[in-house]
Amino acid sequence: MTHILLMRPKISIENAMPNPPLGLGYLAGILRAHGHHVDILDCAIMKESYPQLLPRIKSLNPDVIGITALSSYYNEMRRLAGVLHTLQIPIILGGVHTSAIPELSLRQCRANLAVVGEGELTTLELMDKWQDEAIRKDLKGIAYLEENQFKINPNRELIPNLDELPFPAWDLINPLKYPPLPHGAVMKRYPAAPILTTRGCPYSCVYCASTQFWRRTFRKRSAQNIVDEIEYLVNTFKIREIHIWDDNFTLIKKHVVDFCREILRRKLDLTFACPNGVRIDSLNKELLTLMRRTGFYSLTFAIESGSQALLEQANKKIDLKIIPEITKMAKDLGYQIPAYLMLGFPNETYNTARQTIQFVKNLPIDRTVFFLVQPLPGSRLFNDFAQKNNLNSIDCSFHFFTFKNNIKLTDGKNKIILPRDAIREFYFRPIQLFRMLKTNINTLQLRQLLLRVIMFLRTVLYMQSIL
Repeated sequence: MTHILLMRPKISIENAMPNPPLGLGYLAGILRAHGHHVDILDCAIMKESYPQLLPRIKSLNPDVIGITALSSYYNEMRRLAGVLHTLQIPIILGGVHTSAIPELSLRQCRANLAVVGEGELTTLELMDKWQDEAIRKDLKGIAYLEENQFKINPNRELIPNLDELPFPAWDLINPLKYPPLPHGAVMKRYPAAPILTTRGCPYSCVYCASTQFWRRTFRKRSAQNIVDEIEYLVNTFKIREIHIWDDNFTLIKKHVVDFCREILRRKLDLTFACPNGVRIDSLNKELLTLMRRTGFYSLTFAIESGSQALLEQANKKIDLKIIPEITKMAKDLGYQIPAYLMLGFPNETYNTARQTIQFVKNLPIDRTVFFLVQPLPGSRLFNDFAQKNNLNSIDCSFHFFTFKNNIKLTDGKNKIILPRDAIREFYFRPIQLFRMLKTNINTLQLRQLLLRVIMFLRTVLYMQSIL
């Protein structure tokens, strides 16, 4: 038996609202099922500094420490690893960022090993054979440095049947310990918990890192397996709302239909949201009606751009013409529709930015997030970026919705500053303020209202300070 401590560093993003780390939960679930001892420390919800945590970690006395981080707070992983080195405990890195640039991650964090790609089976075999250094370095899905030379082994095969995975170790990532508004937005019921019903996406959008991590392979859990986990969450933590984190939940209609029917068959009184975004062209009235009947109330539309030309260059593979019809259909059925837009594509111009802003203003969207396009490690954009830059000299900590690195565009007569002007133009309209007020009143319970007002005021004050 090996004792592993799994950690997530602090999240260095303005107004961040951390969610339970599902990835660590899945790792803990499979490791414990095979007899290993697992602890999880999520620094994202802890007030202590990294040095203050050292006595606690010493008392746990793990054989090895595993750290994961997204690119947006990778710098925190480096800081955490630097502090942990004083304990002289082996460090393993994992996650999408590490998988995309394992050599740089190993060198900068001075880690012993990196798990590349889907982590459950690799980490399990690694812990099974932890005491034999020669064997563990031959495992599939492992990268490491040997005499300062980077070594990476062949990829491990993806898990074909996701139902064979144990549920996340929910007792170690208790959803009740996380903020009641995990996405910093409206929530209909509390408490809520996230789940994954599928892994992967067959598309290859240039800005997305998922395609490399999951190798464009789409796999799904059975409806019975998913709803068994949901019932566990309901019975154990009194969860009343589920947030589906899939990259492409609605890709296969039968998957969604089977899931909805299983929820209805068991008569579970829950609400559902898809905050990670859904493919708009995968929706129709029949599916939307069934999902609404099941308890779905919020679907985030990943529109990305109002320029068809930019969408084609980004390999998004969607026709903008269908979006108004589907959006109106969803609104008529009573859905809340948040949206994701991206500004600053490589060929973005004043005119394409104006197209995006005008396009989303013409839709009955409840709220939107204007992301700044970043060369996210693992994406095709990053591969192009890496060929032209020295990765050792760049800051790999990406902030997608920052107001501090504005993009300035002009057509010679007019100018626009992104995302500032897009935010002002979209939100500071009477109809949009009315929509947001109506949404808050209709969906929030009284005990949540105060939290929502406080968060809204924080956001307004922050925006005023930087606009």
